Amino acid sequence: MTTATNLPAKTDSPDMSVLFDAIAKADAGDAEALGIVKAILRDAPKVVETLTDLAYNAEAAILANVTAGATELFRSQARGLRRELMREGTGSALERMLIRRIGLDYLATLQAERARAIAPGETRSLELARFYDQQADRAHRRFLASVESLARVRKLITPIQINIADQQVNVAGNLTAKCANPT
Repeated sequence: MTTATNLPAKTDSPDMSVLFDAIAKADAGDAEALGIVKAILRDAPKVVETLTDLAYNAEAAILANVTAGATELFRSQARGLRRELMREGTGSALERMLIRRIGLDYLATLQAERARAIAPGETRSLELARFYDQQADRAHRRFLASVESLARVRKLITPIQINIADQQVNVAGNLTAKCANPT
């Protein structure tokens, strides 16, 4: 029986570890855990969106081989980066998508740099060292390309300010000249 004491507080973003634990128990046949999963998903419908989001799954895959402490550190850094980029933008759907991409590329870059680093006393073959170097370089290039894409989109969607004498006119959209009398 699912009771209010088993459930996390009703919120738009419940503790995901509680949800994942309940899912694992429900998969093993625990009926009470299945009730908890249903209640969480009913009370926080955005969780379904998050869990089925490809970016969320890509983030989990990027961090799959990273230790728990580093995973939380990396996620916190990516979350801060996304929040800062959102604050600077217009909030368009395209911007949000690119910001999510930047966050993923940032995590991939952190993970690749971590894999490239050699711990004290560790040795690697030259071939393996080159492999990690190439992976880190590719991740960095993808990160820079996603940042450049966001900058390009922001430049295109930012309104242009034109000052004519004492009047200020804000213009958004395409600035093509149109003739009133095309002859």
